[in-house]
Amino acid sequence: MSNPLTQGVHIQSSLIITKAFSLCYLLIILFACLFAFTNLNAQKLDTITPIRDNIGDLNEAAIRKGEFPGAIKLPGTDVSLAVGGFIKAVAFYDTKYNVKNEILLPGTFSPENIYKGQTYMGAKTSRLYFDGRYSIKDIQMLGYIEMNFRGESGFSLRHAYLQLSNKKGQKLLMGQYWSLVMDLQAIPEGLVEPTISGLPFIRRGQIRFSTPISKTLALSVSLEEPINSDLKGVNMTPLNKYPDFIASLSVDPSSIYHFSIVGMIRPMSFADKTDDSENRVTGYLSNATFIVKPNDAIKITLSGLYGSGASNYVLGADSNAGYFDGARTELQTQYGGFGVYRHEWNEKFRSNFAYGMFGADKIPNNPNPHIKSSTFAFMNTFYRVNKYVNIGVEWIYSAKENYNGGKFNNNRFQFGIQLF
Repeated sequence: MSNPLTQGVHIQSSLIITKAFSLCYLLIILFACLFAFTNLNAQKLDTITPIRDNIGDLNEAAIRKGEFPGAIKLPGTDVSLAVGGFIKAVAFYDTKYNVKNEILLPGTFSPENIYKGQTYMGAKTSRLYFDGRYSIKDIQMLGYIEMNFRGESGFSLRHAYLQLSNKKGQKLLMGQYWSLVMDLQAIPEGLVEPTISGLPFIRRGQIRFSTPISKTLALSVSLEEPINSDLKGVNMTPLNKYPDFIASLSVDPSSIYHFSIVGMIRPMSFADKTDDSENRVTGYLSNATFIVKPNDAIKITLSGLYGSGASNYVLGADSNAGYFDGARTELQTQYGGFGVYRHEWNEKFRSNFAYGMFGADKIPNNPNPHIKSSTFAFMNTFYRVNKYVNIGVEWIYSAKENYNGGKFNNNRFQFGIQLF
């Protein structure tokens, strides 16, 4: 028999989800109409599609400026195809972390992997991509696939998507890409990838629509693939029935300032194995970012987030978004943020200094260890040998504290070089 109290919670959650999805559908219809009928000017910052993903790319400035060899046309077609990538070799020493992974995630620290440290050398973050483009009248079609070499089989799919864009700056994207919950302009430059605590950072399967509202204002909405593996409990199985809905508004009043706000509604469900019932809970996440670039040499970024049950989306979190004890479900309240200072010393040298934190409330009915807080700080310096070769050194301090016991920390010292 179902508990009347949980039935009431389920009914309330169902009403919230129904209202949320009604709003989603109305917004999708509205933005489809905008795509078809509006005649708006494109933002200056969104008129050029990046040739490749610039997150973790030390040579992205040379690519962005179009100084790399271009694409070729496939014989007998008007399709342009580019094949490229880069090779990045990294060597590092950890004081305590034992997992041979070039990506450092403090939210995963545990007694099993924080022990005596390690030395690592490899090039698994090297990448290979295929970029195909074709235009029909005023519509440009883009197909993009990108891989790195971190997967168990030797390859790992990083991005794979199709995108349609028009001269008004409107875009429709479908496939696997960075989640809309991220502001890509806020991502700091790291030697491998900047996995700083308090940063929304994840790739998702999605359908996304973006449109400029004016020359300084842009709006994006997306429905994204749910992966509810961070919802834990007893006698339950997470379900991935309902997509996550995300909306983003960005403002660029000048080349000096950038501001964005992002909101996500995350409808989660799971099956209770004791009576085969479906249970529903709703998580959310809000994020705001402010960037100032007073000149070409300096960039300052500040970002903060607040949410509930959003572990899969946030760096520094662990895999506990919430817990079901057989009678009730408690989602974890989560918050965090980071700051970054970037400085171009001259044409050859540049440095980044960053600090991020993630904090979370205790899940009252979860008896297992789960995260209380994590921190991540780094500083690095890069030397630009030429357009296509960068050398970097970096120090990272990362730490995690759990509820129900456990404190862990690690220092990483690393060196790397990227070609192309």
